[in-house]
Amino acid sequence: MARELVGYAHLIEHFQLPARPPATTAVIDSAVRGRQTTENGDHGLMQFQSTYKPDPTLIGNLQFAFRYEGLNLEVLALLFKKTGRREIEKNLAEQPESGFARRIGYLYEWLTGEEIKAVVAPRASYVPVVDESLQFGLADGPRNGKFRVTDNLPGNRQFCPLVRKTDSLKAMVQKNLKQGTLDTIAKYDSDLLRRAAAFLYLKETHSSFEVEREKPSPDRAKRFADLLREAERGIPLSEERFVQLQNAVLDPRFHEFFYRTQQNWVGQDLGYRKKVDFVPARPDDVRDLMNGLVELSEVIRSKPENLDPVIAAAILAFGFVFIHPFMDGNGRLHRFLIHDVLSTSGFTPKGIVLPVSAVILANLDKYVHTLERFSKPLQERTEYNPDTPNIPSKGNDGLYFRYFDATDQVSFMFWALERTITHDLEEEISFLLGFDNAYNALKADLDWPAHSLDFFIRVVHQNNGRLSKAKRQSHFEWMTENEIKQSEAAVVKAFEKSKTH
Repeated sequence: MARELVGYAHLIEHFQLPARPPATTAVIDSAVRGRQTTENGDHGLMQFQSTYKPDPTLIGNLQFAFRYEGLNLEVLALLFKKTGRREIEKNLAEQPESGFARRIGYLYEWLTGEEIKAVVAPRASYVPVVDESLQFGLADGPRNGKFRVTDNLPGNRQFCPLVRKTDSLKAMVQKNLKQGTLDTIAKYDSDLLRRAAAFLYLKETHSSFEVEREKPSPDRAKRFADLLREAERGIPLSEERFVQLQNAVLDPRFHEFFYRTQQNWVGQDLGYRKKVDFVPARPDDVRDLMNGLVELSEVIRSKPENLDPVIAAAILAFGFVFIHPFMDGNGRLHRFLIHDVLSTSGFTPKGIVLPVSAVILANLDKYVHTLERFSKPLQERTEYNPDTPNIPSKGNDGLYFRYFDATDQVSFMFWALERTITHDLEEEISFLLGFDNAYNALKADLDWPAHSLDFFIRVVHQNNGRLSKAKRQSHFEWMTENEIKQSEAAVVKAFEKSKTH
């Protein structure tokens, strides 16, 4: 079986580019008829019959990549740095009306900051830079008259992750999770929703800290819950705002006052050695990357309809945690950003927080795998020793944080939000409804000591409708056997009723 690399994989190999392997490798395969795509774990393989084989040139493989793989800005930036402009200019001069030639010419200038000679046919139709059949772009973008292209890139030169339009993501977008949230909330009266909101803010706070294996003090928990409530105000992001947020979630002894100027790392200090799992962006690149992230957030806030809010939340939140702009507190701010973007884009109704961190906490392996889809390939090419922090890291260049493929992170975000909306949100509201039903049914039956009724309902519900022997002996010895049985039955009935609400 003869296979030949084409497209981005060919360019990486032929020009020896220090790029991460593309998520999907394209090959010409003599054993294949037509074209087919297969998935093997986290990696995809696109196989094409020999008639698809491109010209064995720089332009030939670029044209193939643009047509079937979409844009890979990381590869393009590395490629242009190595090859220069000559072939790009030559191709544009020979085909001044070609949409591909104009897109590649525009991207050369956009990525390198260098102008190239371009004589474009004056009546050529405008073409989008991002092919919307392959990747998600902005619904609206500025036009460039020199190349006659519409810049629908979902970002800027400093920060522009891209997302492939996989079948599963296209299906998720069609589900309209925003409407699903509104439909779920519309089932309940406003008083119950107000109580549910207070409970959800508290739960999201503690879940976010638990993801970091921390138990917050009451004061820190309150500060973080206040931040979540503040998200709907749409306060613009900036270095000053991020510093304010970072200081709100940390002990005052660990406050920071600007983006970090040291190299940080993620892993374990085992005493005799340090196990490094991930080295974030270099300190010299952090400010530029964060300025790009902030600029993108402003574009999204000004026109939230320009990009699906779930995609926007994933790009900004995961981009933030990969850059790791502070020495501490990045994980909690990453999860805060999810709520900030969803709220300011109108996805989440005002006064409500979706318990996304609770879903993350319950599915940590899936969440960690999503983080590692970015970190592991980068860590394989990164050199850094925490024991010699004065020696700069190698391999974690800003380029890799600037133009990463965010498809896996967006897929996780859609999955987590669907789970939150279709299961956890209703489950939490249903619990409160059941609790109210049980409380009202039991409060008149017995003279309950202070707080004991609340506790009885919780422990019976958590133990599948039964009061455990230990809890009976420690808290409810004053109840008769008959009173316990009747109260247990009332709790079960109350929660069953809440499920049919």
